[in-house]
Amino acid sequence: MTQNSKITYEIERIFSQKRKNALEKSEILTNELLSNESYLLAYNKYNSTRFELSKAKFKGDVKLINELKARLNADAELLITIKRELGFNDKDFAVKYECSACSDTGRLESGVRCKCYRKLLHKLTLEELGLERKKLHSFKKASYKDLNDLEKIYTKMQSYCEKFPATDKNIVIAGSVGTGKSYLAKCIANELISRDFNVVFISACELNSILLKYHTAPVDDKGVYLDLLTECDLLVIDDLGSEPIYKNVTEEYLLMIITERMTKGNPFIITTNLEQEQLLDRYGDRTLSRLNDKRHGVFIKIKGEDLRRKRK
Repeated sequence: MTQNSKITYEIERIFSQKRKNALEKSEILTNELLSNESYLLAYNKYNSTRFELSKAKFKGDVKLINELKARLNADAELLITIKRELGFNDKDFAVKYECSACSDTGRLESGVRCKCYRKLLHKLTLEELGLERKKLHSFKKASYKDLNDLEKIYTKMQSYCEKFPATDKNIVIAGSVGTGKSYLAKCIANELISRDFNVVFISACELNSILLKYHTAPVDDKGVYLDLLTECDLLVIDDLGSEPIYKNVTEEYLLMIITERMTKGNPFIITTNLEQEQLLDRYGDRTLSRLNDKRHGVFIKIKGEDLRRKRK
């Protein structure tokens, strides 16, 4: 997945600072140790022996090599003894990175992005969009699955999460108020975020505000908003149809984002209370056609009672 250059720069800056901090902490301890006269003398003696040993190896003097190796071991033991007397051990001087898996580089040895990188990417994406992290729900703690045929739907959506990101299927969840659409979408988002995917869960009203910023932003800044909305692993738009319609903004840019994500193979999930005709009237036939595209998506209609009335 590509990402916005501004976010990339900030991530690299943060990781660079983390590595610098880790090295500085180690250097401070090393300098503190070297400020001790006894240790400094032993340290210089150890390095002098190492240098002599290198020269002996170059000359091939076997007898001298063996003598210097024994002396080097003795010098090393003396360093360890002085460290202990001063209250230190070798582990104290090891560079302690915040993330031991990637040593604060953001990538594992295999080249795959580390979990810490993906978590930071998600955090910065929300911050750049001006979004707070939502309180999401869990499949395991979901209530009323025995109503509105939710048990079957939840099973399918859990399977969707297990296959992610191998699937590029888009999901539209429709139904009347309180049937469990948003709860289900939050469960999906929560499951994927827990697996370190960059999921943007956004209400239709929040999205509308961002699209208005995009519309009025200078040309050089427009790409920031568009990239973050189209390149995240999953975009969840909750309660589509509840937002006000801004002329030349709402319909046009929603279509642009949906189309762009479909082109890139980045899925989206949308929840809405609107019926097909209402979606058509509000967003136009091109948007509705993409929402109903069976080759790339699934349209789920939840029927039944308002589950909110059952909450105490």
